[in-house]
Amino acid sequence: MSPFMRAAQNFCGQSPTGIASPQKGGVKWGKAAIFRLPSAMMPMPFPETVAVLGLGVSGCAVAEALLRRGIRVLSADEADLDKLRYRERVLQLVKEGLELVLGQGAFFRVREMRPPLAILSPGISVHRDDIQALHLAGTELWGELEFGYRLLCDEYGREKVQLLAVTGTKGKTTTVHLIAAMLKASGLPTVLGGNVGEPLTDLVAHLPRDLVNPPLRLVLEASSFQLATTKTFRPDVAGVTTLFVDHMDWHKSVKDYWEAKARIFVNQRGSDWAVLNADNAGVRWLAQFVKGRILWCGREVYRSCPYCTHWVSDDGDILWAALGGERFPVARLSLFPLRGEHNLQNLRVAVGVALLAGARPDTIAEVSAQFKGVPHRLELVGEIDGVRFVNDSAATMPDAAAAGIRSFEAPIVLIAGGLDKGGDWREFLAALKERVKALVVMGEFADTLAAMARQVGVPTIVKVGSMDEAVQQAASLAAPGDVVLLSPGCASFDMFANYAQRGEAFKQAVGRLAENAQNRTNA
Repeated sequence: MSPFMRAAQNFCGQSPTGIASPQKGGVKWGKAAIFRLPSAMMPMPFPETVAVLGLGVSGCAVAEALLRRGIRVLSADEADLDKLRYRERVLQLVKEGLELVLGQGAFFRVREMRPPLAILSPGISVHRDDIQALHLAGTELWGELEFGYRLLCDEYGREKVQLLAVTGTKGKTTTVHLIAAMLKASGLPTVLGGNVGEPLTDLVAHLPRDLVNPPLRLVLEASSFQLATTKTFRPDVAGVTTLFVDHMDWHKSVKDYWEAKARIFVNQRGSDWAVLNADNAGVRWLAQFVKGRILWCGREVYRSCPYCTHWVSDDGDILWAALGGERFPVARLSLFPLRGEHNLQNLRVAVGVALLAGARPDTIAEVSAQFKGVPHRLELVGEIDGVRFVNDSAATMPDAAAAGIRSFEAPIVLIAGGLDKGGDWREFLAALKERVKALVVMGEFADTLAAMARQVGVPTIVKVGSMDEAVQQAASLAAPGDVVLLSPGCASFDMFANYAQRGEAFKQAVGRLAENAQNRTNA
């Protein structure tokens, strides 16, 4: 019996025979779970004083919501006032009663004030010494997602919302955009937010109060940072795209990272749903923590899972689905514009979630054929002298960059590097060996990455100091028919504020290159 068949038996009503563990090269089966998740806590009223740690977009949203409820807010950020990104919004909140604690050591100083509750921005790890010291002093820790969920229940009403949350190491942004587009096109009231854009806390104040066709479909992207600090958060449908290893700069261990992802299921009920990517070993392993029902998505589900009653799969051409009865066609894969097997996995999960939320199959087919993707994810920027320039700046870990590289049959000149997050580089190096004719490296990890590339035989390696130089060098190494691909495999923080800024820098550099090429043609 195959590992997937065995997993399907476990979670489709048959007697359990094992628990999967995500490992390279397959699935290892054992007899016991590695860890147990804590039970859900009951909601509690907000205390009279709350600390808000981090004054980015989510921190400002939380502070504003708390002040609106008449709660004293101590807001702390390690940046000085002049360096706050949302300085003007912060100053306005100060006029409304916000108390500021700023600069180096700000979170230690908050501990001395002993607030009963602190709400953390996603970028602040709960494992930091100052945050642990605050917790040991008696302060309870929540994240913005937990706060926003309690606000949703209290101010809007949980019964008015069908909450659809998607997590995963990679693919979640593309997936939530697909889901939201499918639901909106089906005429269902839908709002998209969370880690992908507007924080849940901000969304609550603007959700429609006069729904003609309830419930409201609330589609949220949920990161491991957000899920790690949840206590009562419960999605009606929880989708998981992939599970690899990432964010070792935030989480204290791989186990801690996987445990954070598993928290998306911890408060679900038996009637709730998990939509799982069966083609990812990590997600198959994560299925052991599901408390509700499972809809499996994958290439092999169609043929190899007779125990599955709810699934999304394909025969290589037609995407099929079953919702407890006969299978029915949903979409044609050849019409889906996004490249790569990883994007087909995103599509299957999106279709599963959308169907459970009431989207129409004919509408799903239309949306999947017209979907152009989201910025910085295998985004075609332009073509110059027969060379395509593709922006995959969101590939901030090696596995994601490897998937990007394997999305093209043409020879690739790759721009990679940045700040290494402690990922596994084996798949990336295999993809380099298979598809990459030249490598342009940049950032803090450049020298190490160049040395690894030499070991796998990449013939041409160039080190650069800026994005403009990277694009110019890559263009000089490319021939008509080639692809210049920015797929870094690293975080951006050594040179840019985030991956989006890095992607925009790439697009601007390509734009300047195109302008120069046009000027030469017109000369």
